[in-house]
Formats: sequence, C-alpha cells, structure tokens
Amino acid sequence: MDKILYCLVMVVFTLFSWLPLRVHYFISDLLYILIYKILRYRYDVVVTNISRSFPEMNYKGIKKVTKGFYHSLCDMIVETVWAYTRSSEKIGRHVDFSRCDVLNEAYGDGRNVIVVMGHQPNWELYTALPHLNRRYGLKMDNRQFHFIYKKMSSRVADMVIRRLRLKHNSCSVVEKEQIARHLLRNRSEGGVYFFIADQYPSKGASVEMDFLNQPTIVFNGAEVLARKLSLPVVFVSVERRKRGHYNAEFTKICDDASQCEEGFVTGEYIRLLEESINKNRSNWLWSHRRWK
Repeated sequence: MDKILYCLVMVVFTLFSWLPLRVHYFISDLLYILIYKILRYRYDVVVTNISRSFPEMNYKGIKKVTKGFYHSLCDMIVETVWAYTRSSEKIGRHVDFSRCDVLNEAYGDGRNVIVVMGHQPNWELYTALPHLNRRYGLKMDNRQFHFIYKKMSSRVADMVIRRLRLKHNSCSVVEKEQIARHLLRNRSEGGVYFFIADQYPSKGASVEMDFLNQPTIVFNGAEVLARKLSLPVVFVSVERRKRGHYNAEFTKICDDASQCEEGFVTGEYIRLLEESINKNRSNWLWSHRRWK
C-alpha cells in the first residue's frame, strides 16, 4: 500500500510540476490564503517564535514578519514541486552562489568538508548545485555532494522526499544516524557534506547557547564529527533576492575543527545563522518547533 500511495503522490507531483512557474506562484497565493488566513497553520508557534526572538519588535512588526514567512513558505512548497521536472540548468537560473572559492579552499586536495546551513528558503533547490559545479569553478564533481537528512516517520513521505532530492542524480542523501559511519568509510574519497543544523537536537548531540535572544539547545553533531576527523567547516547562508531568485554565500568557519577550542565551530555557526536571519527575518522556518 505504501508503494501504491507513493506512486500516486509522484504522479500528482509530476502533473503539477509541468505547470509554468507563474501558475505555481498563483497557486502559492491561493495556498497562502488557505494556510495563513483560514487554517492558521501553526500560527501560535510562528508568532511565539518570532516575538520571543525579537523582543524589541512591536505588534505591527511581528505581523509583517509573520505574513512574510507564510508567503515564503508557500513559495517554497510550489517551487519544490515545479523543480521536480526541471533541468539543473533551468533551476540554475534561479539560484546563485557567492564566494565559492571558500568551498574550493576547504576542499583542497580532496578533503572531506562539512557545510552547515539553516532552514532558509529555498534549500530544496540547492540539490542542483553539483550539476552547476563548472559554472562556479568548483573542484569537486557530482558524486562528491552529500545531503544529510533525518528519516521521516511516514514511509511514504520519506520516499517522496528522497525522490525529490535524488531526482537530479547529482548528489546522495545520507541518513543522520548513518553519517559518522559514512564519513569514516569514505574518509579518503573526499566529499562535501551538507548539514541543516538548526533543528531541535536529539539527546547526546547538543549544547546550550544563546540564539535569537533565547537560551537554546543547539545541535553540535557536525562539530563533534569535524573535531574527531580534523575536517574543515564552512557555513552557507541563503538569501532571497526576489521572488523565485536566491543566492547562497559560503563563509569559512575553520580549516581544521580539531585545532579549535571546543564549542567554537557551533558558536560561529549560530552567530552566522543569526546574522543571516536578521537580514530578512521572514526567511526562516518559523513554524518549526525549535524551542521545546
């Protein structure tokens, strides 16, 4: 039954994906009305997260950020569907990368590199990056890009997410629970491992830090792995320039995490992410139950 349901979902995905992007944005506007004004999807969570993160902001400011977030969320949903049947070259017209020399330098002569990022839209489009490596002069090839993800509880949803991220055949996805073993097994092959590291952490892989004006339990698994294996760490921020157009910028955190003071890598990641969020406060996943 799971396979049948998965096939039905992917058929619907494909049919909708063929629609022009302007039609997808029309659907996004309708979806915004549905989930924000009618269903009020996680509205209390969103408003609470925003108001606690920016205590200096008045009600009008909070409402503006909230509305902007729901517009961004709806755009991200339809863009992900649209991208499913589009080539990497087509997607590449909507995503840009800055300071790729930072990633090249970290990679060096074939080292493994850990890249940390946050839930900033539209992260799903960036699985096309490996096919754009020549455009940006990246040293690594398609096979060397790996995206770390947390397996979903729903088997059908997990199959759909994996299919969407593997569609371009330009990267692999590695389950969060398997990443340590994967890195050790492939330590001599050289690869770039992308961690979306701002989720609520599991037990045993966390520290407490100040993030967005709140004491926050922070996932530090990326730092632990980088320190054990003496890996470089790079941060990538994503900025929405206008509707449907994004830019990612790489920033070096360290050349060798084992040479840094414990907590430095995670602290720098949190600082850079917070700085990036403040540039456009609507462009973060505020519906996530980040503070529990």
